[in-house]
Amino acid sequence: MIYVIGGTTASGKSSLAFKFAQKVNGVIINADAFAVYQELKIGTAKPTEAELKNTTNYMFNVRSITEQFSIYEYQQEARKVIDKYLKLQRPIIIVGGSGLYIRAVLYDYQFAKQKVKIDETKYMELSNLDLHTKLREIDSESAEKIHPNNRKRVLRALAIAELGNETKSAQLKKQQKEPLYDYVLVILDAEKQVLNKRIKERVERMFNAGLKQEVNNLIAHYPANLQALQAIGYKEIIENSDKDDAFLIDLIAHKTSKYAKRQRTFFRHQFVGKFFYNKDDAFVYLLEKQKEKSNAKNE
Repeated sequence: MIYVIGGTTASGKSSLAFKFAQKVNGVIINADAFAVYQELKIGTAKPTEAELKNTTNYMFNVRSITEQFSIYEYQQEARKVIDKYLKLQRPIIIVGGSGLYIRAVLYDYQFAKQKVKIDETKYMELSNLDLHTKLREIDSESAEKIHPNNRKRVLRALAIAELGNETKSAQLKKQQKEPLYDYVLVILDAEKQVLNKRIKERVERMFNAGLKQEVNNLIAHYPANLQALQAIGYKEIIENSDKDDAFLIDLIAHKTSKYAKRQRTFFRHQFVGKFFYNKDDAFVYLLEKQKEKSNAKNE
């Protein structure tokens, strides 16, 4: 059986997943886009070394920040793990806040294996609004979902359309609505004020643990524009090196809260699952589902 633990950042997903995995001898698959990178430690709030050592887990620390890592690659690697352990009849626990990664694994998401080459030179004179207007003319549905200021995504959607194939929105429509695997999903969340307080406290703990030093060490050895260094916390410190810790903590907490809002929206609209504000209640629910599965297998 596959169990998915998703939801907002700082909601307790990881601690719930590892507690449940140890209880049922489960296998954990990371579904956090930045926890795959080896060099990103403090700012990604990864599980502790003890948690990783005491469980069977995958997709943590599997890439260097110098490597590109696409959703397609994640999808293929995660599905290999799932297929392996389904045959062995061990519980599989997918945990993380990157909802699109989770959906790409569980549903029939099709990704082009070749990279879409984006020729930005012919668009250099166009403003973000002009680009977005052009996309709206070609693929109005994608334009509705992409903010005009997100130039990178607008350019990609245009590039896909210009290949002469289906538009991006048409590709998404073809994706199978029913999941490829049976799964149980719990979504952890918290009241807005409570969650924002947790986020602020977590960012403060990260700074106390040396996040700023970690970022400075990384940019001393690697280019600051790497994909991995666009993670919240890392990017803000890189772009505001002249600011003091109090300013950076507030900025990172604010950006993280906005990200949590987007996560909440995605999980509510893209999945059918059970919401919990209390991770202990979610743990009981997961145990009940595991018991039901075991009883059904023994009948």
